[in-house]
Amino acid sequence: MHATPAMAPPSRGLGFVCARAFEASGSTYLRATQLAELAARRIGRVRVCDLSELDDELRDEVLIFNKSCLQARVLGDVLRRLPSIRSRAVCLADPVDLSISVEALEKFDGVVAASIGQAEHLASRLRGPVFLVHHHVDLRLNAMARECSAARAAYFGELVNTWHVDTLNEFVDFFSVDTTNATAIPWARHLPFYNVHYCLRRTRSIDGFKPATKLFLAASLGAPAVIERANDEARRLLPADYPYFAESTELAEACRVLRRVTETFGKDDWQYAKAAMSAIDCYRPERILASIESMMQILDRRG
Repeated sequence: MHATPAMAPPSRGLGFVCARAFEASGSTYLRATQLAELAARRIGRVRVCDLSELDDELRDEVLIFNKSCLQARVLGDVLRRLPSIRSRAVCLADPVDLSISVEALEKFDGVVAASIGQAEHLASRLRGPVFLVHHHVDLRLNAMARECSAARAAYFGELVNTWHVDTLNEFVDFFSVDTTNATAIPWARHLPFYNVHYCLRRTRSIDGFKPATKLFLAASLGAPAVIERANDEARRLLPADYPYFAESTELAEACRVLRRVTETFGKDDWQYAKAAMSAIDCYRPERILASIESMMQILDRRG
């Protein structure tokens, strides 16, 4: 059996461009600072820079404009400067979950998508390339769930983004996560003490395509997730007979699934759910690196 030959290193450098006003946000920290740390394992020249630091010496580089640069208060300035920057570098947009018009995205050389649904949606509407780089799990979160004698469920995230915070205390402990400040993660100390992640999501009008970050977090900890079947990414990444799918986000249905989790702890459904979660690997660093490396190779070939 022959080993797969390693890819030639990309000829261009890679830069992640951020807007200083959002430098502490989770999407800036994870999709710029940490993604740059990962990319540096395979790519020789990697940097993170503020939008204001792009200068006339810019040459032979792929620039990924972070979600922070695509926020409404910043986007206008970015689009005004983009023609000049594109004459000296390849410019990609990474909107993550922002709703950005096709007209604005067409002004970039391509787009980085953070979810399967977003990649398919944009690929059908944009003339330029769309590169799928799944959202990784915060590299600081490396503790596995402890062995428990029963199912213990928790929700980790912004409380406004989930359902039944005030009515599910019998089943779920809720921990608020401040996504505007990623420098401190006090909630993470609770992660090892829970072996089930409650992931029902409340959809808001400002939402674009949401990467499966909560599903990935649960998978990385070896914990089954309670998640609605209507969640597009979960439906793509989990088998159709995954036992802890909720058929709606109604309270009665959430209670039904959580009771099933409790009653089947350690049994066949539980083991099947854990195996299904373990099979999800697109968020893992090696897969993220492979996606970035492939993107850089494609851009090299395009010239």
